[in-house]
Amino acid sequence: MHPEDKISPAFEPYLADSRRRDKHEAVVIYQAPPAKHPRSREELRLAEARVAYAAEQAALHKEVESRIVDRYLDSGEDSLLPRPIGNSALPVLSVEVTRQTLLTLAKQPDVIAIMPNQRIHLIKPEAIAYDELARGEMRQGTTWGLEQLGIPEVWATTRGAGVNVAVLDTGVFADHPALAGRVAEFVLVDPLGRRIAATPAFDAGAHGTHVCGTIAGGQTPEGVHIGVAPDAKLLVGAVLVGDATLRTLLEGLDWAIEKGADIVNMSLGFSYYEPMFTEVFAVLLGQYGVLPVVAVGNEAQGNSSSPGNAHNALTVGALEKIGRNRTDVAFFSSGASLVFPGQEPNTLVTKPDVVAPGVQVFSTIPPMPRGGGLYFYSYMDGTSMAAPHVAGVAALLMAAHRKVPVNAIVQAIKETAYHPRGNDRRPDNRWGYGMVRPAEALKALASA
Repeated sequence: MHPEDKISPAFEPYLADSRRRDKHEAVVIYQAPPAKHPRSREELRLAEARVAYAAEQAALHKEVESRIVDRYLDSGEDSLLPRPIGNSALPVLSVEVTRQTLLTLAKQPDVIAIMPNQRIHLIKPEAIAYDELARGEMRQGTTWGLEQLGIPEVWATTRGAGVNVAVLDTGVFADHPALAGRVAEFVLVDPLGRRIAATPAFDAGAHGTHVCGTIAGGQTPEGVHIGVAPDAKLLVGAVLVGDATLRTLLEGLDWAIEKGADIVNMSLGFSYYEPMFTEVFAVLLGQYGVLPVVAVGNEAQGNSSSPGNAHNALTVGALEKIGRNRTDVAFFSSGASLVFPGQEPNTLVTKPDVVAPGVQVFSTIPPMPRGGGLYFYSYMDGTSMAAPHVAGVAALLMAAHRKVPVNAIVQAIKETAYHPRGNDRRPDNRWGYGMVRPAEALKALASA
C-alpha cells in the first residue's frame, strides 16, 4: 500500500489551517501477528477464552507499538507524544503528528491506517415522550417492538443467557428495577481517554439507560416486557461524557474486548466519513468474533453516519408503526448507497443492513422529575432505539448457537429479514435487507 493511502482523507480539512509544525493527535491502526497459539473459532465463542486470547494478543501488540514509537522518535520529532490506547487488545495507538511527520509515520511498514482524533457525538433521539404505556402494550404484555419482531415466540428457545452485550453510550442507571442484576460491568471513559471506575453506575443523560432496557431489560411495574434478551449481561462503557473523541471510543472498545463482549452496541457517529474505521471492525469481527451493531443515523434518506456506513458494521435503520397493522421506515431514518474508490471492497455499499422498531420505543430511563412525579420509563424515537433491538436479537441467536461464528449470525439476520417488496429488491437504502425476523433466523441457523 502506498503510504499516502494509509492517511485518512479526514486529515485534509483537519489540517487545512494548520501550520507546518502544529501538533495534532492522531490514531494509528497497525498490523500485528496473531497470538502464537491462536484459539479456535469455536473456543473464541466463549467469553473466558476470548479474554485470555485478548491478553495474549495485547502482549504482541505492545511489541509492535514499541517498534512504531522507536522509529517515530528516531525520525527527529522526539517532542511528539505517543500514547497507548487501553491495554492494547486492539492494535491501535495514539500519536501526536505534524504535517511534516504524518507521512513519515505512514511510511512505517507496521502502520496500516492513520486517523485524526476528532470528536464523536451521540445519535440523539428524534423525540422523547413521558407518556403512560399504550393500551395495546399493556394488553399484550410486551412493547410493540418486541411484539412486532415475535420475540415472545423466540423466548421458548433462547433468552440470551451467557451472552455479553457491550453498550458504548452515555452510561446506565444500573439501579433501575428493570435492570436489576443485568449490568455486569461499568466504566467511565473521560475525554482524556482515562478509564475511571465509578460506583454506582450512572448515566450522564438518559440515552444509555434506554438502550440497555431495550437490549436486556425486564418488566415494568405493570408487567410489560421491554427487553429483547432479558437474560443477557450488559457491559456498559460511558464513552459519551463531555467532549468525546475517536480515542475515547477506541478506549471503550478495547475495554469491551477485555471484558469478554460478544456484541457491541453503538449509537454514535462522526461528523465526517471515516473509511479507515473498517480496519477496527475487521479486528473485532475477524480476530475476536465480536459483532458491532451500529445505528445508521437520523438524517433521513441520502445520508448515513460513520461508523455505521462502514461496510462491515451491522447497521440498523428505524421502523415505525402506522395504524394497527402496517409498518414503514421512519422518515428520519438515514440510508444511502455509497461507493468508496480505493477502499475494500471497492463496490457499492448500501446502508442500513436491516431495520427494526425505532419509533415510540418504551424503555428504561434514570428517574426523571416531571409534573410533580418521578418517571422511570419513557418513549423515544430514533435509529438508536432500533439498533438495541437488533443487538438483543443477535444475543438471542448467539445464546442458542454458541458454536456458530459471528459472520454466520450476521448472514442469518440479513437473509431471513422481511422486505415488503420482495427479496429481489434487497438490499436498498431504506429497508436494507428488511425487518429482522428472529424466529426465522433461528430456524436458518438450526438447519445450516
